[in-house]
Parts: sequence; structure tokens; C-alpha cells
Amino acid sequence: MAEVDLKGELMRYYCTLLVRSNAVQTASNIFQPAAIDMLGFDDMRSEANLARAERSRSSKSPVRFVVRNDLPRYCWSLTSLKAIEASEPDPYTHIAWLLSQLKPGVSLVDAQEKGIECTLSFYWGGQGTGGGPTVAPKLSELLSQHGINLKIGFYFEAD
Repeated sequence: MAEVDLKGELMRYYCTLLVRSNAVQTASNIFQPAAIDMLGFDDMRSEANLARAERSRSSKSPVRFVVRNDLPRYCWSLTSLKAIEASEPDPYTHIAWLLSQLKPGVSLVDAQEKGIECTLSFYWGGQGTGGGPTVAPKLSELLSQHGINLKIGFYFEAD
């Protein structure tokens, strides 16, 4: 049974894998060919991104997001949004699908040792009543195999 929020709308859950590297060929080295077309891509040193970072740094607003200069140049993202039902609350389902998009034999532990940053995040669209996703031993084992931390965000939309 699908979970619904206080407004009777379906709750949303999804997972995103971010990969950052200074080597432009990183995505083709670690992802299966079919996954390449699903990847989001950003060049953090593109003219547009550099200009946005400069505007942010020179802003006089008391609230600013500082763009880090030490991030690797290229960033790829892959999300489970279109592959897994957004009403599926089990993070294992989302994460297992994302990791299945890696080429066979690719180890994120090895990738990280080569300077490739990997971040996995799980969006949990909660209704503000407490609780959250279950990180079962099966999920813990999967995360440990890849040496990756899981970041979980809890969100509540107020009226």
C-alpha cells in the first residue's frame, strides 16, 4: 500500500548518485553504456558556472551559498526517479538499481581511491510525523561493499 501525506497525496522517495572527477572520461569508465544516456552532467568550470559562483561570492546578501573551489571539475548525477516508483519507500530498491548501473567489476571504493568523489543521497518525503527509512542489514552490506556513505534528507511541506 502506497503511503500518503496529510493532504492525501502520494509520498515521494528517490535516490541520487553523484560522481565528481577531474577526468572527463570518468562516466564512461564506471557506468554501463545504457546508463550514460540517463546521466545528468555539469562542468563546474563552465563559463556559466564560474560566473554564477562569482556572483554568489560578491553578493551583499546576508544569505549566500558559497561555491567550493576545491570540487572536481565534472559532475554526473543519476537518479532513480524514472526507474523506480516514487512511492517505493525502501531505500534498498532505489540504491540497488543505481548501483546496478555501474559496469560489472567497478568498485566505488577503488574509484574513490583514484580521486573520484561519490555521494549517494536518499530523498524521504515525510509528513512530519517522525520516522524515516529503514536501513536494514541488507542495505548496510550493499553500502559497505561500495564504501559509500548514505545521506538521507527528511522533508515536510508546510501549508
